[in-house]
Amino acid sequence: MAKYSCHVDLINMMSRLAREELVHHEQVLRIMKRRKIGLRPVSAARYASGLRKVTRNHEPQKLVDTLVVGAFIEARSCERFEAIVPHLDEELGKFYYGLLKSEARHFQGYLKLAYQYGDAADVEQVIERVRAVEQELIESPDSEFRFHSGVPQA
Repeated sequence: MAKYSCHVDLINMMSRLAREELVHHEQVLRIMKRRKIGLRPVSAARYASGLRKVTRNHEPQKLVDTLVVGAFIEARSCERFEAIVPHLDEELGKFYYGLLKSEARHFQGYLKLAYQYGDAADVEQVIERVRAVEQELIESPDSEFRFHSGVPQA
């Protein structure tokens, strides 16, 4: 029981985040249906998996690393949403602006928990390690264009 009580903040945040992400997913499906856009299989982008490769595999470091990676993914989503909102029609612009605000909250939540469950100096080192891997992923050629991807290959 003691182990559960030390992770209550994490469990609560992840539960809220999962519910919010499911609502977003359902909203996207409704928009796609209204616009007559069909679903199609899409392979996973290399961005998130590339970032996750640097997570350590022992606890509690794995938790801290995973939270930092989550913070990076959410922060970059927020930046990308902000960049595309001005180029969208009114409906999509409003929707993506709402997503932008959600991603900003998620980024802050992940980072807060990383510092809560990890040593501040270690969290800073993890941030630098993930930042270096992310830079490589963003600047290197990517065979598939995705929301989170590197430079498109010619």
